[in-house]
Amino acid sequence: MLREHGRERFLTGPELRRLFQALDEEPNQTAAACIALLALTGARKGEALAMRWEDVDLPRRTWRVPRSKSGRTRHIPLSDSAVALLARQPRLPNVPWVFPGAIAGKPLENVRKCWDRVRAKAGLLPDTRIHDLRHSFASMLVNHGRPIYEVAEILGHNQLSTTKRYSHLQNERLVEAANIAGQVVWMAGE
Repeated sequence: MLREHGRERFLTGPELRRLFQALDEEPNQTAAACIALLALTGARKGEALAMRWEDVDLPRRTWRVPRSKSGRTRHIPLSDSAVALLARQPRLPNVPWVFPGAIAGKPLENVRKCWDRVRAKAGLLPDTRIHDLRHSFASMLVNHGRPIYEVAEILGHNQLSTTKRYSHLQNERLVEAANIAGQVVWMAGE
């Protein structure tokens, strides 16, 4: 029986730059900020939509997700960019949500329309999913030399095999690694 292969889609640096340009120009800045946070943290869409101010600790640079997909609490580290994004978010009186919805007292429910607009404006392929931002985040970390264990912890994965599916090495990194081996082999033959 052939095993099903997961999608291997992650955004490149130029694609991410175009995406962030489109997010800056998006009329719905609440939804745009939510999408930007996904790209900056590797969080799941549902986690960001349910994000409350009480779970954000900007001085400690952490975001507590009370109940992640695994059912456990997890903590997401916040980069300088994520902290800056959250610091720009307006805090409305008596509204606990970081990304409040159009209906009073409710969080933002969906970012699909915003995603479709910014994806098209950024020139991304039509099949690019919002979840691909999570893969892109993991791939960026791995391609910049971060250990898979760190990536797994940030993404909240219990199994390294899951993290491996999320993190894709760029061909340039693989060629660089192959060149190291090639140099060693070449020198051994001399």
